[in-house]
Amino acid sequence: MDIPILIQKSVGAKKQYGVTVPDIPGCVTTGETVDKAMSNATKAIYGHVGHLLEQGKPFELRASEVETLSQEPDYAGGIWALVSLDFAKLDDPPDD
Repeated sequence: MDIPILIQKSVGAKKQYGVTVPDIPGCVTTGETVDKAMSNATKAIYGHVGHLLEQGKPFELRASEVETLSQEPDYAGGIWALVSLDFAKLDDPPDD
């Protein structure tokens, strides 16, 4: 499944890129470069969803269209990207 993310350059002296995952409320991360921000987004999504499932919290998996999300004022400016995820990995036991 492809999940849209929004990458925005932070304002300030420290060069950082913030990542928002609109379809997964509360899932955010950062990175020093766009590439690192995208990599961190993948890890943040898996971690966030895994945490929700461990806590037994309801979670609706969806993937909105970037065109629709980009019309929202809260998501103005930035770079849109799609992160490919395989949520079946959440069912796999950890490697020892």
